[in-house]
Amino acid sequence: MMIQPHRYTSGRIALANLSTSIDGLERERAAGGSSESLLTLAKLLFLRGDVLGRIADHDRGESIAAEAIDMSPDCARALYVRAQVAGRFHCFAEAKVLLAQALVAGYSRQEIEGERAALLQATGHYNEALVLRERLAKRNPRIDTLASLATLLAEMDQWGRAETYYAAALDADDGVSPFPCGQLLFEWGVSSMRRGDLDQAEAVFAALDAVLPAHVPGRGHRAEVAFARGKLDLAESLVTPLLQASDDPEYRALYAEILAARGDGRSARQAELAGEAYERLLARQPEAYADHAAAFFLGIGNRPKRALELALVNLRVRDTPRSRKLLARASAAEQTTLAREFAV
Repeated sequence: MMIQPHRYTSGRIALANLSTSIDGLERERAAGGSSESLLTLAKLLFLRGDVLGRIADHDRGESIAAEAIDMSPDCARALYVRAQVAGRFHCFAEAKVLLAQALVAGYSRQEIEGERAALLQATGHYNEALVLRERLAKRNPRIDTLASLATLLAEMDQWGRAETYYAAALDADDGVSPFPCGQLLFEWGVSSMRRGDLDQAEAVFAALDAVLPAHVPGRGHRAEVAFARGKLDLAESLVTPLLQASDDPEYRALYAEILAARGDGRSARQAELAGEAYERLLARQPEAYADHAAAFFLGIGNRPKRALELALVNLRVRDTPRSRKLLARASAAEQTTLAREFAV
């Protein structure tokens, strides 16, 4: 994987420019911005939230998108953005209906097919998603279409083909923004982790760090890789800054795991704080956070019954191999707990 980081705009400058654009659009909104400018603002907030691991930006993006949609609820772009927002927060049935409405209203069929493929992939309909992903990549072989196809193939355990398309996606990138490349590398690294190839995952996340050093989820997953390899000092040095940079409890949960592995008594309090944060998120958007929260309560959160409840919610929303595996683990953990209680 050969990437020349200097071919892209500096990650620091790109993020500063992104925030400047957001600030400008916020001022425009305060002065009575148009529906189009509000939809653009929402899109940029989602992007910054993804890069910096800021749930607050996601929430703000959702609120601004709703505001824009209220101004022109039946226009094609508004319907499409509503579908995107619904899909982002795992309301997949609602997203499917909205995409159909956006198509009737005249929105781009190609963009709708891309979003429909994402919904099919998220809900475990891999073969149907593959038809769309391959068609989009063949019709328009850009970094986003090729990377999306690669990530789907990785989920389908077609790793050889996935690697080919990840590399092709990098080659197809003719822009200077680090954000598309950063998203590709993040997905590639996560796919490598799920496959169990920690060496590959570390290499990909290192490349992401060179292109976009402030990418919080990438840094967090790199810390996970270090932790899995027993490199506790490195893992802790990577994750500690994220506790202040991000409001996502995933990083505090990992920090608690690292402390526990060291035998550090502070682990219990950190796990408690992460659990409280997950419950606050679940109270607002249970479908969106059920999978991560279930994994947390199955592990350092140490509440198998809660993990099982959330794993069931997650499976109802998205019946995928990963969701079924999570449910099986949660069921086994709850059975073990019940057996111990019965024995006592």
